[in-house]
Amino acid sequence: MIDDADTIAVPRPEEISPVVLAHELRSPLGAVQGLASLIAAEAYGALPDPRYREAARQIEDACRHMEALIADVVAAAHREFGDDVLLEGEVDLSDLVDSAQAWLQRDIVAAGVVVRARVEIEPLVVWGDARRLRQAVLNVLGNAVKYAPRGARIAVEAGASAEGVEISVRNDEATGDGLGGGAGLGLYVTRRQMRLHGGDLILRRLPTGGVLARLVLPAGRRVRGG
Repeated sequence: MIDDADTIAVPRPEEISPVVLAHELRSPLGAVQGLASLIAAEAYGALPDPRYREAARQIEDACRHMEALIADVVAAAHREFGDDVLLEGEVDLSDLVDSAQAWLQRDIVAAGVVVRARVEIEPLVVWGDARRLRQAVLNVLGNAVKYAPRGARIAVEAGASAEGVEISVRNDEATGDGLGGGAGLGLYVTRRQMRLHGGDLILRRLPTGGVLARLVLPAGRRVRGG
């Protein structure tokens, strides 16, 4: 017979600390990252195709980005975004768009959509936090891919605008509301990332039913190009 005094209550979802949840997520993520490092280093023998090494490095990059996302989720839960510190440096928006598209390539292929990126020939360099800006691009481009019907074309552009500098993601057709379901954490985080830079996320519904997402940075953040 079990004595009630010895029983341990199972925590309810609302009682689970975001910090504890983050720890639980980071443990398997660290294992994935470690295995990817072994593959990239060819620790168990040479790989027949160099593309496997590049894939392993992309897994490592994605794991590091996931760690950053987990930190942002914890911060959002505690409403601590206002205390965020930007790790700033020169960021090439052209490279940022290219890397985001590469990270989402599997989703793009699975969704059966075409992503066309148009960026300046010369590097368009801004002053900002590369990780946060990349996350913002990933969020809006990932949303566009997720809600675009098969065969749709998604246009991504980086360049100067009336407000300063921007990256725009245009999905002329969308299924559902075209913005995203759930609690909208992705859009919330994206807007916070942009506002930390003095910019903003601007969303506009298109007459075609699609969505135009604009990640705008103030002109003062432009270093060169554009």
